Amino acid sequence: MKLKFLILFLGVIIVLPISSQNINTKPKKKKHFTYSSFYYTTKSDTTKLAVDVFLPTKLKEGEKIPTIFYVTRYIRSLRLRKFFRWLQNPLFGQVKRKEVNFFTKHGYAIVIMDARGSGASFGNRMMDFTPQEMFDGAEVLDWITSQSWSNGNVGTTGISYLGTTSELILMTKHPALKAAIPRSNIYDLYGDIAFPGGIRQSPFVRVWGMTTRGLDFNDFSFVKGLPGVLEGVNPVMGDTDKVLLKQAVLKHHENYDVFSEILRIEYRDELHPVLQKPIDSFSIHTNIVPIVESGVPIFRIGGWYDGALANSLFKGLWNNPNTQRILVGPWDHGPRDNASPYAKTHKVKYDIYESMLGFFDLYLKHPENQVFETNIGPKIEYFTVGEEKWHTCSTWPPENTNIQNWHFFMDTSIVPKPVLSIVGGNMKVKLRYDIGTGGGSRYNSQTTLYKYEKHTGYPDRKKQTDSLFYFETSPLEDTITITGHIQASLSCSFPTEDATVFIYVDEVTKNGKVKYITEGMFRAIHRNTGDCEGYLCSGEFHSFRQDDMQLLIPNEKVQLNFPLLPISYQVKKGSKIRISFAGIDPDHFDVPLIKPEFMNLFIGESYLTFPIEKR
Repeated sequence: MKLKFLILFLGVIIVLPISSQNINTKPKKKKHFTYSSFYYTTKSDTTKLAVDVFLPTKLKEGEKIPTIFYVTRYIRSLRLRKFFRWLQNPLFGQVKRKEVNFFTKHGYAIVIMDARGSGASFGNRMMDFTPQEMFDGAEVLDWITSQSWSNGNVGTTGISYLGTTSELILMTKHPALKAAIPRSNIYDLYGDIAFPGGIRQSPFVRVWGMTTRGLDFNDFSFVKGLPGVLEGVNPVMGDTDKVLLKQAVLKHHENYDVFSEILRIEYRDELHPVLQKPIDSFSIHTNIVPIVESGVPIFRIGGWYDGALANSLFKGLWNNPNTQRILVGPWDHGPRDNASPYAKTHKVKYDIYESMLGFFDLYLKHPENQVFETNIGPKIEYFTVGEEKWHTCSTWPPENTNIQNWHFFMDTSIVPKPVLSIVGGNMKVKLRYDIGTGGGSRYNSQTTLYKYEKHTGYPDRKKQTDSLFYFETSPLEDTITITGHIQASLSCSFPTEDATVFIYVDEVTKNGKVKYITEGMFRAIHRNTGDCEGYLCSGEFHSFRQDDMQLLIPNEKVQLNFPLLPISYQVKKGSKIRISFAGIDPDHFDVPLIKPEFMNLFIGESYLTFPIEKR
């Protein structure tokens, strides 16, 4: 197995303050940086936290530079076995060597902390994203700003878990925090990753849980075919016999099991059995007040094909006025791939690091030049799939967007324009539970072992959608651009007390190929709205709380209103749009116990609302 896969999977002599464990070791000098590591001992409960420090090799004596800080539970760095260490030491983990090289080369210090209960850090984990984890990071920020090379300004960033902590840590309101660039982060732990549409995504959680438990236990046997070149978690410098590392890993065996825990809950307000708190307590959206009060400007980066996390980009925009920039491309999680069905290569060609550098330079190096543009709105840079071009705007959806209701008809057509009179009726829409979206779908990109196709992307979906019940437009008379969230408004009934509904939107090209546009999903018992408590989202708010749950009355008409995942996609003149229905995506979501064979769809009362952008 290549060293690159291992990396994907997973300066100066430091004089430590009293709250750290002094290890008198010399930093390792590399091409662009010097590397050191140490244990920071927390003041609150004396937990030892493993920290890596990378400083520019060209750092001059007395020079003060800004810092980019990462809080990870995916291991700050790994180590190869002794014979192979000449290849790379340390072996980089979630924060790639390329990223460390880039920012140290441009005059930044890089500091990466193993969250308590993970990597080489001591302590144990009863939940992810705990406030304790964030305040641990705040203590390390105290250490950073006390160093002779620090200019006192710190930015946070990271991908996925690290992207989420890069925003959550703003809740500490640490004065050194001056900018944040969350990438592929999670705004709502329940709605955007664990239960999209109120439907449990346990296939992902099972693989992610297996992965993180292996990392926490320093046991990489869960990676089949892993060669014997990897020793495991990188101990801090000076822990030559790995005595401290072994003690830390032993403590990790007390960590909670995320997969078994998620099987215990269905609603967002159910309590964690040990912490006696709901999943919401550890989510960005319920900690938004102190995050906003921090005043830290935010640059959000994500992809249209990143699971349900494209929602997090725009929820962050609508709920946090500190959002200054958004960049959303035709990418999966990370991003790793360009997943556009029109892309000639899967390679991500956009220079994301350069965009990040401009933002960090402004707020960490030249704060005197910063312009907090709250009055004119953020800069949103987005890619339109199909057109294969970038666009910018300052509001979402863009101001030049028109909302159109596309109505279903009894002949299984869907008409993309206002209709004065529709012949009503009751149509039985068959719901299948055995047709998934495959191993290259948007969900498979979110953790390495779950990505069982080489690249993220949707091949010709004709075979899949031909097997589903679908409505279809006539060939379009003009090219249209869909930009934003398509909204489903379904007047329907079911012969059961519960139901799950998936909607897929695809383009049928002139040559008959079916290209994926987007999808949405919803569990019918969550149709009540409840109190939104200031949570701004696309379309109708649903609480997903236990008290707001309402069983269906068999064969009684109900209204299901829910958003599909956001997209910007251009459909060419002459293509058709296909709207397919299913009961579940069994490749990525739990197959429900209650599986109605059909949904009664009331024609004349059911439609999709399309945001059509005028160009």
